[in-house]
Amino acid sequence: MPALRLADHAVFDDTDGAGVILDTRSGIYLSLNATATLMVRAALSVDTLAETIDRLRQQIEASDAILEHGLRSLATQLDQRALLTPKQGDRS
Repeated sequence: MPALRLADHAVFDDTDGAGVILDTRSGIYLSLNATATLMVRAALSVDTLAETIDRLRQQIEASDAILEHGLRSLATQLDQRALLTPKQGDRS
């Protein structure tokens, strides 16, 4: 299971490098900046927070603590918009 799992009604697209998440229930797009796009892409491709941070460390110049804080903040924002499956905002 990915470190971050989007809800069934959420669709992630990053074809242009700038990501968006579409909430298919409401038809609303959530635009992501370049860093958030990298974070979502990495978290969807690995199983744990630690693996996500390892992957991001190769692309973003930041400490592990800052990367973890950013990932948790992003997960909280996605969870508040009901774009994650239940209990995914705090996966380690």
